Amino acid sequence: MTSAVQVPPDKCAFDDPQTRRNWQRARLRAGAVLPLVVILLLATVTVMGLLGDRQGTEPMWMRIAGFACLVAAPFIFAFALYSVGPVLRLRRIRKVLRAYPWEYVTAVRRCPGVKDTMALPVQLRNATDGSDGGDGTDGGWSRTMRAVNPLQRKRWTGALEDGAWFAGDPEFGGVLAEPGGRELMTLERGSLTPPERYREIARDEARMARAKRAGIATLRAGLRG
Repeated sequence: MTSAVQVPPDKCAFDDPQTRRNWQRARLRAGAVLPLVVILLLATVTVMGLLGDRQGTEPMWMRIAGFACLVAAPFIFAFALYSVGPVLRLRRIRKVLRAYPWEYVTAVRRCPGVKDTMALPVQLRNATDGSDGGDGTDGGWSRTMRAVNPLQRKRWTGALEDGAWFAGDPEFGGVLAEPGGRELMTLERGSLTPPERYREIARDEARMARAKRAGIATLRAGLRG
């Protein structure tokens, strides 16, 4: 099977013009709501600060405004944290794309029976290191990974089932996208690394250094039962 869209030959995925444009569009969408969040935060803090200086003689409308700000403040701060998350995740994506090239994987599938409230559990076929996953799977499927679309969180259209682009390290994670560098997603390990595999990877200094540059050099060693 070959890719419907030719994988760019660039040394790093972010050098590909189309990938860079897709990332920039996603960054604009993610950041569009930030000015509103900043205004809401400043307004809430300002109003609560002004009311805090009063001695209890303020008119009724100010008391109502103060109560409304008090009730709304937790929701506004939660909204602010939720809005900043996609921007930070896109920065992580850019860091990976600047360290690794795009590689083609023949298929990506959802992992039935694996529950994750914050991400999509997936497996990649024909992972870069050629491992069979070590978890009872075969046919070149990777271990379970956690995919997150910064703009739409958990979303599965089935478009990756016929092929996808991957940038990163199959043992650490990286970035997953539809061919053409569309629908960029972070990809993280969803299971523990067997101790002997952990030690083998840790001895590869070049591989570890590259993963550190990409911000994905986090391995979790697990004990076999």
